[in-house]
Amino acid sequence: MSTAELKTITVVGSGLIGRSWAMVFVSGGYRVKIYDNQPGQASKAITEIRKQLEELEEAHMLRGQLTAAQQLALLSSYEDLAQALEGAFFVQECVFEQLEDKQGVFQEIERFVGKEVILSSSTSCLVPSSVFSKVQERSRCLVSHPVNPPYYVRLVELVPHPEAKPAVMDAAHSLMTKVGQAPVLLKKEIDGFALNRVQAAIIAESWRLVQVCVRERSSC
Repeated sequence: MSTAELKTITVVGSGLIGRSWAMVFVSGGYRVKIYDNQPGQASKAITEIRKQLEELEEAHMLRGQLTAAQQLALLSSYEDLAQALEGAFFVQECVFEQLEDKQGVFQEIERFVGKEVILSSSTSCLVPSSVFSKVQERSRCLVSHPVNPPYYVRLVELVPHPEAKPAVMDAAHSLMTKVGQAPVLLKKEIDGFALNRVQAAIIAESWRLVQVCVRERSSC
């Protein structure tokens, strides 16, 4: 049994991003607890994940060294937050992209975890200083900004809270590397994140090229 299999990660939120993160973590051999406060949603997420993993295995596209059945055995669902957080060393939040919702979730999470537990938010537009403004122990907080969905696009941008300890960022980078992601570690937060800014520039220039081709009635 690997050391990863002995460690637990809690994923808060069972939507598309939450399910994808759960699949990423179990592919690396970590136990994953999925929490959702809506009755039945966490267990429904596992049903959906089972279907995806089995299809990926059949197509020879399954990530990691474990079979689909072995990965599924590492998954469990919860509707009680305290139980979902028990034993976790890393918490990946994936709730709706609403600042107040995320702040409230982390306030609640902090009630049930020790100061050594790393808190990570999966957000594409909210900076860590805002997301974790109501957290008391902000030295263990960061944003893990994925490309959607993270299971299929491995790039992930790790953005520290201004008070985050270097050891926390190193641990998050190590975790993402171990589960097969391609982490990019930023030294500080920036509005829009580096990834979004680069993507926006590429998309904008691509549209300009299309407009030129249309205007000149030529192929580019």
